[in-house]
Amino acid sequence: MIQFVVGAAAGYVFGTKAGRKRYHQLKKGYTMAVESPVARAAVTATRKAVANKLDPEPRMKEVKDLRRGTGADQTILEPDED
Repeated sequence: MIQFVVGAAAGYVFGTKAGRKRYHQLKKGYTMAVESPVARAAVTATRKAVANKLDPEPRMKEVKDLRRGTGADQTILEPDED
């Protein structure tokens, strides 16, 4: 909560001192940075990495069943580590 108050106070002070012209400069720079191809590529790569880690249905691979003589016809699966 204290960080929010300090941030809001700093924003207010800098905003009143800098004026509207500086505000528009900052906004334009922010927009250009966010919409740049490099930033978009970084966001896309990060989203893919997170999605692969948080996959709700992880990829599984079949493991050799060592209980062949017991008559169990079960398939054993374990997570597939890429």
